[in-house]
Amino acid sequence: MIIPVHVYAWQAAIVGNARLEGRSVRALMLEDPWAGSFGRSFEVFRGFEVDGGFEPSFDRWFELMKARGLLAIRSLLVSDPSVWVLYDPPDSPPRLPELVLVFPDREVWYRYFFPWPGPNPQSTVPQEDGFRQVAETRSAAVPSVEDAERELLAATREFVGFVEPQARKDDSSDVFYAAMGRKALELLTDTEASFRERLAALREADVKEYRRRSKDWWPVQPATRAMRPQIFENAARSLERDDYLRVMEAAGLSWRAVRLACAAQDIRPLNMHHERTSEDTLPPFVQAPGYAAVGKRWLDAAIAASNAAVNAR
Repeated sequence: MIIPVHVYAWQAAIVGNARLEGRSVRALMLEDPWAGSFGRSFEVFRGFEVDGGFEPSFDRWFELMKARGLLAIRSLLVSDPSVWVLYDPPDSPPRLPELVLVFPDREVWYRYFFPWPGPNPQSTVPQEDGFRQVAETRSAAVPSVEDAERELLAATREFVGFVEPQARKDDSSDVFYAAMGRKALELLTDTEASFRERLAALREADVKEYRRRSKDWWPVQPATRAMRPQIFENAARSLERDDYLRVMEAAGLSWRAVRLACAAQDIRPLNMHHERTSEDTLPPFVQAPGYAAVGKRWLDAAIAASNAAVNAR
């Protein structure tokens, strides 16, 4: 299974749309989703369903779709309103297919498929994954970067104004979610220069984190100093694979689109599903009147912002 598949789909949309605009862009994730991994998946990646078969190469599949009049590739997230209902919540909506291809006269949706509950290395039956065409009636429309940014900024200010005064300064959970809102607000109000400085600092932190993970997960333990070059190389490949913001920059998207994606990617407020199922006591602001409406608006705005940024042209 491609992990994480949503980042693969985002990069497919970013790269595909850039190529439709005549820009030559590549992404390691599309060429080798397992780059930097310690072990390849047991599944055979079939690729993308087309004409009754499958095309394993993203490049060849894209060129075929382009020749058929492709206008855009989109990768969309969808809100789940059920997580904001405390009692008797409705069913969650079905997972939205990971990709939609927009043609002049139709939309073609692709859903990622994989063996479940997972591959069995001893099985003689081929374990396969890939993207299969499926029917879908939900909209593939995306907001503009400007509209999505405006709503996310307003929703973030509302969330910060609601949570910060109620967050207990001596409780780690309260501080964490208050800081989540503050970080998003600072990103959304950055100038281009300050955003680039902040993004550079975030990337330095990512390098350290990926090196830590690579060291902790290295197949030979304990890791020694002699292994450091290979560990660092592995970490660099993993980070290159995952860093869709760099792919957005390479695709020529505006700094505001990149900033919007960066601000939206870590917005995960506590919701009523957490309140129903958590064994821990949640921060008091979660039970405060009005929180569900504020949190839902913020998460919905973050999802719309991700959709706008990743699919920007």
